[in-house]
Amino acid sequence: MVLIVTLAMLVVITLFVISMIRLGNTNAVIVGNMQAQKTVEAEAQQAIEMGVNKYSFFDDAIQETNTWASTSTASVSYGTMWANYTPTGGTTAPATQSDSIQMYRPQCVFFQPTTGYSALSGIAPQDTYWDVQAVASDSKTGGSTEVHQGLQMRLPAGNCK
Repeated sequence: MVLIVTLAMLVVITLFVISMIRLGNTNAVIVGNMQAQKTVEAEAQQAIEMGVNKYSFFDDAIQETNTWASTSTASVSYGTMWANYTPTGGTTAPATQSDSIQMYRPQCVFFQPTTGYSALSGIAPQDTYWDVQAVASDSKTGGSTEVHQGLQMRLPAGNCK
């Protein structure tokens, strides 16, 4: 009788250990996926920061020149972003985990006349509100993200298209 009870307890303990090992492996996979997702998000945010820190990024988008020369081009790659809007002091593009980082043309969401100026003046500055979007994905981990950054900028009238 003791042998049967001992064998039953051994089976129960073995099943418990196996389930804990499987749970630990599952948790490790979940943490790895979360790390990959956060890395992809950080890289997309880095691309946005690179763009918004250069005035020429918005000037090119408004004037449809440089990387935005073609109106059919809705986005540019991270490499193109780096080539055209290299941060001050930047020498080489940072390594990225993401296979694809696309920066989309900044969209002027709306504008309003700046207070203290006549709304009828054609040269009065306007407070413009922009949406800047970047999409990043990594085929190895399956992580992908779409990051939007809102931005307010005072510009001369007529720059919000």
